[in-house]
Amino acid sequence: MVNRKSRRISTLGSRLSSLASVALVLVLLGVAVLCGVAGHNLNEEVRRNLGFTIKMERDCAPRDIDLLKKSLLESGAVDVLTFSSAEDILAEESEYLGEDISATIDENPYSAELDVRVRPAYSSPDSITALADRYANASGVEEIITESAVIEGVDSTLRRVGLILVTLATILLAVSVALIHNTISLSIYARRFVIHTMKLVGATASFIRRPFIRAATLGGCVSGVVAGGVLALLRAYGNSLDPLFGDALPWTVVITVGVLLVIVGGLICMLTAFVATNKYLRASYDQMFLE
Repeated sequence: MVNRKSRRISTLGSRLSSLASVALVLVLLGVAVLCGVAGHNLNEEVRRNLGFTIKMERDCAPRDIDLLKKSLLESGAVDVLTFSSAEDILAEESEYLGEDISATIDENPYSAELDVRVRPAYSSPDSITALADRYANASGVEEIITESAVIEGVDSTLRRVGLILVTLATILLAVSVALIHNTISLSIYARRFVIHTMKLVGATASFIRRPFIRAATLGGCVSGVVAGGVLALLRAYGNSLDPLFGDALPWTVVITVGVLLVIVGGLICMLTAFVATNKYLRASYDQMFLE
């Protein structure tokens, strides 16, 4: 009675250890995926803030401004177009300096401006330069200001960060598969003599495999649920520290990744259990001691 109870406790401990190990690996994989998604979202947000400023001539006709705005919006490359009149810019400068500049000058020295933010697909330095050059000689345009060095630096940094995240995700995926495979294989290895005994009493291969595959698949899905819960807690904690964290990782993304972890955990554990069980189904009694 004591031995049976001890055996049950040992089996339960082994299963819990296996679940915890798989869940931990899935958490690492989920974190890598969420980092990739957050990096992509931040990349898109940064690229949406890239563009140039068009300074209009001080005596520019309103018609020229309207035609230029229409042409920019119809180009398909502009994401956000903001128009600031000379009066708006003067008011902004007065607010920034903390005093009314208009009271000390006879004439407004500023001219109207168009702030152009391009779509992410057009955010490369060459695309922005080409778009700016297209309107350099437009009627009423005095000057186009592009921060080429800043744009090139941001573009280069985003490319490096993206490459690092993809490499990290690939490595973690490979490590995750290997660790889950080892965990499930060791679990089945501990019961290899049970498999051999079932063979001796005439059980078919599919009959022997079924409980191992079912248990491994269920364990993988449960581990995926646990990993998804951990990711949700991490997201909630990150959002409490900085709302921008939540903007980069919406709940829909976290839930989607959690569901994928359940599916991936179940599939990897199922395939691993299938392979490991077949290995011991083919092994002879003597080979059980050589493993």
